[in-house]
Amino acid sequence: MAKQPSILTLPFRRLANPYTRYRYAAWIHCVRVGLALLASMLLTSALKLPHGLWASVTVLVVMGGLVHQGTIRGKSYERVLGTLAGAALGLCVIAVYDRTRSLTLTYLVMSVLGAASAFYAIRRPGYVALLAGITMCIVAGPGETGFTEGLWRSANVLIGVAVALVFSQIYPLRAVYVWRYLLSDNLRACAQMYGQLSSNHDFTAEHFARQLEELDHRLVASRAHLGPVSRETGMPLRELEILQRIHRAIMGTLESLIASRQFAAQAGEIEPVPASLDTHRQIIGRLLLQSAHALKFSRTSKLVQACQGLENLPARPHNLTDSFEKQGFYWLTLRLYEQVEMLSEKLASTSEHWNIQSRDRT
Repeated sequence: MAKQPSILTLPFRRLANPYTRYRYAAWIHCVRVGLALLASMLLTSALKLPHGLWASVTVLVVMGGLVHQGTIRGKSYERVLGTLAGAALGLCVIAVYDRTRSLTLTYLVMSVLGAASAFYAIRRPGYVALLAGITMCIVAGPGETGFTEGLWRSANVLIGVAVALVFSQIYPLRAVYVWRYLLSDNLRACAQMYGQLSSNHDFTAEHFARQLEELDHRLVASRAHLGPVSRETGMPLRELEILQRIHRAIMGTLESLIASRQFAAQAGEIEPVPASLDTHRQIIGRLLLQSAHALKFSRTSKLVQACQGLENLPARPHNLTDSFEKQGFYWLTLRLYEQVEMLSEKLASTSEHWNIQSRDRT
């Protein structure tokens, strides 16, 4: 009987696991939007509201492309503002037709308002302007829509916004976890690739091309989440940008190391990595893996212990030969060590922001 509670709660623990949300984000979002659509249709049908279809359309427009909590939180007030502005503009268009009975003038007014919406949609208040333009078209309809009908459409649009806001808060995926897992995967991949450089491995361009492409893809994807991460965690955007720059620099140095080994291999002058560089290589690999582990599993104690400080760099090997290949590999390795150390220290110093699991426990 003692094990029964843990068995019953196991599925809920898995659902609460951030990595589960990360892996199945698309499916979670799909189910959430589907439930919101169902709720909007049931609500408008139960209340027998005219033009209830527009509530469901609004649900799709408002929450269809927003997944992360930081994005949802930042867009919530913009949704309400854009919807209210669009509804007001749509009613104004209806009023113009009621006063003039001119479809030409009504279409001209709608075109001008739509053009203004498109103009501001590519600027800072873009989401507000775009939603205002869409709502204006929904409320005004073909132009000769009656004022009462316009009010019903406005009410349905507002109902759709309310339903979308409620369901967007159900089981949301936090952008900070997506950013952490992307960075963790990249650091682990960097450690693996650096380990391959230190062995008698295949140094052809084709071997590393796919791995480098995956690194670039995750780097670009993580860049898109910096704003939502800052809003979710309160971490200054400048600190996130610094981490992103160091992340990119590590990838650049690693690519230079790969290129230098490939060049030597093509020239038939590839030499084993000197044993005197073992200390450097071990520290780099350990720091990369410990940083990746801390990001993925929220265990920062080892991350803090791993940071030795840049003043404690291993000494330059005395028996390092003057060959171009060994000298280049040494200095690039030293540069990579500095960058990895900087990244580890920055992650350790900012862990109170991005390590939200430990913060939630306290």
